Amino acid sequence: MNDSEILKKLKDRDEQALTHLMDRYVNYVSAILCNMTGQFLTEEDIEELAADVFLSIWNSSERLEPGRPVKPYLAQITRNAAIGRLRKMKHVPVPFDDDLIVISKEGNPDELAVKKEQAEIINDSVKSFGKPDREIFIRFYYMGERIEAIGNRLGINQATIKTKLHRCRKRLKAVFEERGYRYE
Repeated sequence: MNDSEILKKLKDRDEQALTHLMDRYVNYVSAILCNMTGQFLTEEDIEELAADVFLSIWNSSERLEPGRPVKPYLAQITRNAAIGRLRKMKHVPVPFDDDLIVISKEGNPDELAVKKEQAEIINDSVKSFGKPDREIFIRFYYMGERIEAIGNRLGINQATIKTKLHRCRKRLKAVFEERGYRYE
């Protein structure tokens, strides 16, 4: 059974398709989880988190697109699950790992070009932020640090950090709108 068939059957709520998906990708999901959380979670925790990833796919199976590759979707859900777990743990940094971004050769070239352009806009904008704003933005959005931890590390009030993050988002939105993107 190929990925497209698995996704189609998952949409039809076929439990065998979930079993096939797990058999095929459990090592892939576990590898991502180990790379992101290995030193902070036990092997049992990683297995539990992998099961949560597949449960998440099962619960959102109606949104799956059978013609699309499944690996990028799995990678994003896995990454989000790992970050969510690490954020729940106090004083544990959340890694930002570019190697986890999976770009499929089968993806729509226009979509990939747009995503690349958006990433460049974000990177250029973040580079242009001032000293404390850039560090706050990176620590919060890329490293997953909590506002309280950022405040303690930088000696800045939490309300000030929230304000700076809000202003950074506004600046990003303005840059995107200048480049022709619209967000509601």
